Amino acid sequence: MSHSARILLVGNYAPDRQFSMLRYTSWLAAALRRQGFEVDLIAPSVRLAKLASGQGPARKWLGFVDKFLLFAAELKVRASRYDLVHIADHSNAPYLLLLGSTPSSITCHDLIPIKVLSGEVEGQRLPSTGRYLQRLIRLSLHHVANIAFVSAPTQADFTRLIGLPSGTSDVIPNPVIGFGGMDQNRALELLRQADLPVDRPFLLHVGSNIWYKNRGGAVELFGLLRDHPEWEPSLRDALMVCVGPPLPEDATRIASNWQRNLIVLSEASNELIEALYMRAEALLYPSYEEGFGWPIIEAQACGCPVITTDKEPMRSIAGPAALLIDPHQPQKSAATIARNWAWLTSQSEAARSHAGSFSEDVAAARYATFLVKVLAERKDRMP
Repeated sequence: MSHSARILLVGNYAPDRQFSMLRYTSWLAAALRRQGFEVDLIAPSVRLAKLASGQGPARKWLGFVDKFLLFAAELKVRASRYDLVHIADHSNAPYLLLLGSTPSSITCHDLIPIKVLSGEVEGQRLPSTGRYLQRLIRLSLHHVANIAFVSAPTQADFTRLIGLPSGTSDVIPNPVIGFGGMDQNRALELLRQADLPVDRPFLLHVGSNIWYKNRGGAVELFGLLRDHPEWEPSLRDALMVCVGPPLPEDATRIASNWQRNLIVLSEASNELIEALYMRAEALLYPSYEEGFGWPIIEAQACGCPVITTDKEPMRSIAGPAALLIDPHQPQKSAATIARNWAWLTSQSEAARSHAGSFSEDVAAARYATFLVKVLAERKDRMP
């Protein structure tokens, strides 16, 4: 399929370390090119922020200048040369205010910070800088006409908190990007290279320390299973592997009595993460909130059974091969995991089959249809 449209795709600022967004934007650029679009991908360059050492406040504020002043000026000049500007992450919605008459669209991944800002999440409060930024994002989203949502719950949140978009909108679930093709021998080799045990079972968690990822809850669930070997004897000697930054204080405290059974990988390549998915007994993913929940389908694509939250969108994303729990009731959830362990560990092929519905080709084709419709509606409105 060939399209004559020229699309400017706007990506994220690399120092913000939003690795999933960086990978997603690179995938989207390549996918749209395969669909026949002419695509240029741009993102804020690191300019002033490189003058600051470390990760302190100075670097943060200079990063804001890089993103919202220097890059914004560049984007404003370049946008008019394209038929459409697509912003790959809704957190960059303020750029929409600079585009003038150039048609635009955006991908909305989640509105969790705006839900916190609006008082919908009990016990959570944004810092002052975060409140200002989320107010700006919320204001900017009111100017969005054309939106691709990664899940139906994210679309529902947008309608409730922002309003109905005036243009084209669609739900286009994220695809599995680059996971699921590794064989067991390669997985074992990678684990050995990383000095990880290959002869002991382990549960896996992948995620950051942001509150809704509930890393402390994942560690607590593992601790309960470990403390009750009579529930599931096969987990008596199991390990807990957490991929992400050093654990927060609450999780470290929970694990204080079994530190030898805990492995934290602060730096892990996508290839090593895939190897961990391949070898884990299960992914333990008890998030309080998600916009989508990428690790769920990544794990399933590798044949790794998933334990996740009985709440949307996790419930629908995980499908029938996953075990659903309530992270607010850890004791009950741990007992549920143990009681259903035999069934869960038999779901490897069912999980892999379910993940197949999140293919790159399907997502790319749906994005092409979405963007063609956006461009057609724009053309119809022209005098």
